[in-house]
Amino acid sequence: MIRINFREDEVEALKFERYHNASARIQQKMEALYLKSKGLPHNEICRICEISKTTLITYLREYQKGGIDKLKSETKYKGRVKEVKPTRMGYKYISEQAYA
Repeated sequence: MIRINFREDEVEALKFERYHNASARIQQKMEALYLKSKGLPHNEICRICEISKTTLITYLREYQKGGIDKLKSETKYKGRVKEVKPTRMGYKYISEQAYA
């Protein structure tokens, strides 16, 4: 088990960021750490946050390395970049077919 001593100001920052950060992933990290600061066991945190134990340990280690700032900056998964493929038909052709 990873033990972390949280300062009161850190707990308040986690409490705020878990609902007010723009990134859902960072909100999830903050929620997991906030629950950890309240003394919940790891299996309960994983159940509530719907994350694996490995993911929780990753979050805890990130926090140990650099605190809340590290949690806010670290996101491995950036999401898939969606490319818009050009079409030969173009808008004019499609709109003509729709009203034909």
